[in-house]
Amino acid sequence: MSILVVKFGGSVLVSESALHRAVSEIYRYTRDARKIIAVVSAFKGQTDQLLRLAGAYTQASSSSATPHLVATGEMRAATLLAMACERSGIPTRFRSASEIGLVADGEHLNANPVSMKPDVLTKDLEAVDLVVVPGYVAESASGEPVLLGRGGSDLTAVFIADKLGAPVRLYKDVDAIYDADPAQVGDSAKPFDSLNWDEALKIAFPVVQNKAMRYAADKGLIVEVGGLSKGYQTVLGAPTTYRKAAVLKRPIRIAVMGAGGVGAKFLERCLEWSDLIEVDRVLVRDPSKRRDHPLAAAFTSDARNFVRNDVDVFVDIGTGVSPSAELLEGFLKAGVSVTSANKQAVAASGDKLRAAAKASGAMLTYSASVGGGAPVIEALKRAVKSHKVKSIAGVLNGTSNFVIDQVESGKSFDAAMDEARRLGFAEPDSTADLDGTDVGAKLKLLREIAFPGLTPAHLEVGQITEESLIIPTGKGLRYVARCYLTEQGLQASMKLEVLDRDHYLVGARGEQNRAIIELDNGETWYVTGKGAGAWPTTESLLADVLQIARESKLSQ
Repeated sequence: MSILVVKFGGSVLVSESALHRAVSEIYRYTRDARKIIAVVSAFKGQTDQLLRLAGAYTQASSSSATPHLVATGEMRAATLLAMACERSGIPTRFRSASEIGLVADGEHLNANPVSMKPDVLTKDLEAVDLVVVPGYVAESASGEPVLLGRGGSDLTAVFIADKLGAPVRLYKDVDAIYDADPAQVGDSAKPFDSLNWDEALKIAFPVVQNKAMRYAADKGLIVEVGGLSKGYQTVLGAPTTYRKAAVLKRPIRIAVMGAGGVGAKFLERCLEWSDLIEVDRVLVRDPSKRRDHPLAAAFTSDARNFVRNDVDVFVDIGTGVSPSAELLEGFLKAGVSVTSANKQAVAASGDKLRAAAKASGAMLTYSASVGGGAPVIEALKRAVKSHKVKSIAGVLNGTSNFVIDQVESGKSFDAAMDEARRLGFAEPDSTADLDGTDVGAKLKLLREIAFPGLTPAHLEVGQITEESLIIPTGKGLRYVARCYLTEQGLQASMKLEVLDRDHYLVGARGEQNRAIIELDNGETWYVTGKGAGAWPTTESLLADVLQIARESKLSQ
């Protein structure tokens, strides 16, 4: 496992709405096959508020009960982040300081961690991609809550990273450590690319807690300090150097097609990232229907003049092949990078789009078109860089899997479809989800990555009907897409399959997607995530946009 410890402080978690940005940062790493421990501080100002409240109820400088009260701030923020990550499709588990055995000694408001149970976290990460832990709080040897001093979440993160032998990244409201306060001296403040520990202990406080830095220095650790979704940071514990590369600090400008269920959620999330993303225009059928939308002035129905190279990224959240395919190709030819959630358009025009991207140097991304929030495309792209793929098998349609799961639990087919529509997993016309059309387009996209230049001699296609959902006792039923190499060439199928109850694909519950990738070196890779719904699909789109921003240096 490649484990990364990340810490979100109160300067980043300024409110509950800021949790969404933390989710995006976590997803950035989990879709790159990193296992994440997220250490979470209380929301901005919450700790001070709780300490003042405690002070109003005690005549002494503090009470032994104070840590119990103050710890509720971290507990609230951490549990909400875990829930937000689950909603966006990231397999998540929450662990308290007690559950991971985090023990500290010393004063109950300024203790120092001495031990923990790292195997609890490593075992969790064998089953999920993310474990969320509250920072700042530990337990005494007698089991009473103690606090690790102001800014103690930094110490929690550094201590856990040390015990796991993992790198650690501390997220702050600044993008680096500077030689002066940018708020006071402006652009004359110079960012450090790295700082040795002697210099860091003089300069990096109060951005990073002194106790955390001293612990890391004593252990010879490397600590990264940076801002959300940046492609750079200051590395503490390395030889001191200034950042040499010029930084262009402007948001990435995007054009968007679609403002329906997923589109509306994506635009809402873009407003949360207004420092990094600027929505220039949005193509919709009827702009007058959304006059009260915060981005109403950007809405247009003029598709003929929509393709212009005055934006950095085109985000396609359309349906059907046209006009998405034409717009994607047009923007790519104009040198504008694109990301698409429209599997039909990308599957139908993949060769043209790849040729246009190669000719102009623009980026073509379509992570959200397969798997929603399940990073199947990213896994395949990593696999083919160093291996040959033998087979792919997956549950690739969240809507149909939700319906199958509901029928399996005792609901009627019609009731399951109604519930899928109510939750936003299914469109009013769900034919493409049930007859193999949606899965077929997704399988084609995966096949082109895994087996370039090869076409299946035969593709077996099955449909999902009320009559077909008969599940044998003790078995599981899933609609499985497969593509695999044989001596006779490439074979493929998309159909309902009866599998053992403990099969990995049967473990895909509700709207979840899962995939199994077998490689020629004997390895088997497993991918999971939510495959339907506005939240996971939006997370995938945002990840592509922010990746383009980082790689193009536009937002830095």
